[in-house]
Amino acid sequence: MADQEFDMDELFVMDELEERIENAVTTAAEEVVNDLLEDRLEEAVFDAVQQALPEILGECLAGFEFQLKDGTIVRPRQQTRVLSPDKAKLLLCYGGLRVDGKCLMIQTRLTCWEMIADYHDREAAIAALERVRLAMEAGAKLVEL
Repeated sequence: MADQEFDMDELFVMDELEERIENAVTTAAEEVVNDLLEDRLEEAVFDAVQQALPEILGECLAGFEFQLKDGTIVRPRQQTRVLSPDKAKLLLCYGGLRVDGKCLMIQTRLTCWEMIADYHDREAAIAALERVRLAMEAGAKLVEL
């Protein structure tokens, strides 16, 4: 093997370039992680407030009602909690119920639906929906499926 000559200036430039690349990658990774953490924190706080607010307002407005000019009486409505058949989920029903195939879906927030139970057929899911609907209309605080 022949002796190789090293250009010290070239090695210095390569070291400097490597350091710049490492710094750029580290900075970019830190920014991405910070943005992701910030987004998740905002979502978590928003979800917590959104879930707690109806319950807090419900307690504050309990018994509060008023009548509109056209005679309509406005009352706060009790939100019903629904316990799944396997007792693994307890969901606060925002007001919406639907059957999706063989599954009973509960509206847990304004734009969020969650499956509470998967039944053996569509008719059983519809029967469960009807049971929850009747309990909600009766003002039940809890429905166990």
